[in-house]
Amino acid sequence: MTYIKSKSSILKLLASITITLFCIVLFPSAVKAEDNQAAEVNADITLSNQGSISRMTDGSYNTKTTFSSGDTITITSSEKMYSLYIKWDLIPSEWTLSYNGKTETNGTNGFLHEYVQIPDGTTEMTITFASKESICDMHVYSKGSVPEDVQTWKTPCDNADILVFATHADDEILFLGGVLATYGGEQNLSVQVAYMCEFTTSAKIREHEKLDGLWESGIKHYPVCGDFPDLYSQTLEAAKKQYVYDDVKAYTTSCIRRFKPLVVVTQDLNGEYGHGGHMLFSHAVAESVETSNDSSVFPESASNYGTWDVPKTYLHLYTENKITMNLRLPLSRMGNRTSIEVQTAAYKKHVSQQWCWFYVSDDYEYSCADFGLYRTTVGNDTGNDMLENITTYEEQERLAKEAAEKESIESSKAAEEASIAKEQQEIKAAHKETSKRKVSVAVIVIIVVIIIGAAAFGYVRLQQSRRKHSRRRR
Repeated sequence: MTYIKSKSSILKLLASITITLFCIVLFPSAVKAEDNQAAEVNADITLSNQGSISRMTDGSYNTKTTFSSGDTITITSSEKMYSLYIKWDLIPSEWTLSYNGKTETNGTNGFLHEYVQIPDGTTEMTITFASKESICDMHVYSKGSVPEDVQTWKTPCDNADILVFATHADDEILFLGGVLATYGGEQNLSVQVAYMCEFTTSAKIREHEKLDGLWESGIKHYPVCGDFPDLYSQTLEAAKKQYVYDDVKAYTTSCIRRFKPLVVVTQDLNGEYGHGGHMLFSHAVAESVETSNDSSVFPESASNYGTWDVPKTYLHLYTENKITMNLRLPLSRMGNRTSIEVQTAAYKKHVSQQWCWFYVSDDYEYSCADFGLYRTTVGNDTGNDMLENITTYEEQERLAKEAAEKESIESSKAAEEASIAKEQQEIKAAHKETSKRKVSVAVIVIIVVIIIGAAAFGYVRLQQSRRKHSRRRR
């Protein structure tokens, strides 16, 4: 009995080992994924100006270390470093990074949160400043995929599937957030966000929170922003006295022409809860989509980018041609969270605004799920998809590539058929020429035979004639 139990245990153990090895061979990605995760490197940092290292590595936007032109930061580690991540206090001017005997210029994209890859890795690097700069936070990472909260921004879109206009940082989440998570995060489309108001000169922390919120929403293209201050009013008329309305329209028109969006989304014409700035910006966008295809309106941006006629424009809470987005579906690319859950997490990134009563919801009067189709050149909607009747830029590129490949195949086929036809014609012509030659040779042979026959006949007659003459003489 003991022997049988022991044998059974051994068989179970062998079966377990076999299954484990089989899973490792069959599904290696799970094991590899963990191996490919980059970790933060505990590097040694030396500042040439003897400034505070802790104030630039404590994870806070409220602390910083400032550097002058010519100052350097040297970072060393026994472990190879493959990337550098800096959160600047303000958008930096150009700066250089030296490692492995070469020097690279960075700061060219105008990113407040800047990620730099070091493809071959290094154990020592030096940052050199060309002007006065301040760093709020800095990290270096080992080889592999960096943590999800490291913002590896792409430059603003060349062509945007969707262009989202928001008056302030956090408006894009509270009122338009369903668009960000659904189309930018889950569907991975080119979604570009354009803000009206800047906070660099008033509340710098909100510029950081803006980026953190967008990244949490799944947006990968760096946002653009107007140079308008944040001013509060309660009516459209009051807002028009605070801002130069034509300047705002020039900005919205320029964004439309620059990004050539297939869909434009912006805020409520009534300013959601009655904010005059929201009213002003949404009215500016609504007017701009009507005139952005006219080169005589704001001709400078028409000269820079050309004109553009937006196929579809949606306004938040617009009561005509209404659509209601389903924001309760799990989004696989967003960790199986719903759009509401994603945007709730994104709004929490706006730490400085958590004292406000605002919240993300799809079932109250400012629902981020409710929009209306304000203008269309491609027909009305029959469902709740903003991309109905729209072919995204990626799909257009795919179709164009397919058409080009098909054309290339057809062209090659036509060329091959033409080549075969030409070859057949040449063979036919050659056969014809050969036949002609054969006929000519045959004719010549016949003529020669006739001549030879005639000559032989003549010779025979001549001989016969001579013999006759010879007999007579005898």
